[in-house]
Amino acid sequence: MPSVFDNLHEVTKDSTWQTVNINMLQYLSDLSARNQSGLLPDFAVVSHSKAKPAKANSVAGANDGDYSANACRVPMMLADSSDKQAKKVLTKLMNFFKKQSTISAGYTLKGNSLNSQTMASFNAPIYYAASVNHDYGYDILFKNQKIILSDSMADLHYYDATLTVLSILGGLND
Repeated sequence: MPSVFDNLHEVTKDSTWQTVNINMLQYLSDLSARNQSGLLPDFAVVSHSKAKPAKANSVAGANDGDYSANACRVPMMLADSSDKQAKKVLTKLMNFFKKQSTISAGYTLKGNSLNSQTMASFNAPIYYAASVNHDYGYDILFKNQKIILSDSMADLHYYDATLTVLSILGGLND
């Protein structure tokens, strides 16, 4: 959410938002560097200025330490940032997804698919990140994730529909 924190700082003139942004990006960078895939966990535990993936069932469920329903939003949230750390984390994520024949609805941090399902909530943020960063070789991801545009919103779960709409509307501002 670097651009959100930047906007909050601009509107409120409160430098706390810059500190939050810097710390958040450092934690994301550290978490991304922990594995070759660059995937981030749904939840992380921060102690002594270090972040580590949460253990299963320690926050919300069995996939707390996996790339799952919360982490799937990260590509969309980093897509608009010009921050070098944000770009590095996003690039690593997008390079992982470029290698996948289909985007699964969840992965271990090592990059193993948690299931064979696909869900718009996972595809839409990647679609948005690929569309915003089209100059970085993500054409195949953009093309493959465009499937979200053909799905009926009426058939989607609210979370899938919400992330799809945000991805589509956000892409209209480019």
